[in-house]
Amino acid sequence: MKPGYGHPERGTTLIELMVGLAVLSILAGLAIPGVMSLWRAYNLRAAADDVVQAVDFARTQAQANRRAYVVTFGGMSNGSELSFDVWQGTGTACSTWVGGQKVRSINYKSDNPKNLPPVQVARFAPLDLANAVAHLCVKPDGRVLRADLSLPYSPPTGSTLGAGDVVIELARIEGGLQLGTPIQVQIGYNGTARIVVGRPIEELYGSGSGGTP
Repeated sequence: MKPGYGHPERGTTLIELMVGLAVLSILAGLAIPGVMSLWRAYNLRAAADDVVQAVDFARTQAQANRRAYVVTFGGMSNGSELSFDVWQGTGTACSTWVGGQKVRSINYKSDNPKNLPPVQVARFAPLDLANAVAHLCVKPDGRVLRADLSLPYSPPTGSTLGAGDVVIELARIEGGLQLGTPIQVQIGYNGTARIVVGRPIEELYGSGSGGTP
């Protein structure tokens, strides 16, 4: 016993150390699901931001280079996983993207190389987007058109959006099941893109024919 102290010094016993490790393991097990949920929510927002930034990039580049830029989605059907590319056309016509150059590529599918949580296209409008060649074409004047027809997307059957606008709803998925609250990206006929929530998709379907109610 040291002078001036009422109790002798003692170290941590093996049993105490094991108990401490067990408690930490339990706490870590409780925390991991919450951390994973936050990570997936952050990843969903990042995916929506990537769509917005891709459209913004296409618009600014189209205006600067006087060429059409086209955003092609890897799959546009309810339940398809999100991936898309941005192409620079060889001229101002939307059709010139076919012989153009890929300038940006984003992948949020299950097999993405960064091992990010997958993101699903939950719903979309108008119905034009279900057409495999109805890609988003951004013209040098900023307009967003169907790449195959060089016409605006179908106007909505409701009054929520203007003619030619597009909404893509994204959701987190795990094991093929949708998790949490979806998030929407609204892309305007004028080339502006922003994140929104709660657009009534059913009122936005349109005819699916492009340029007609």
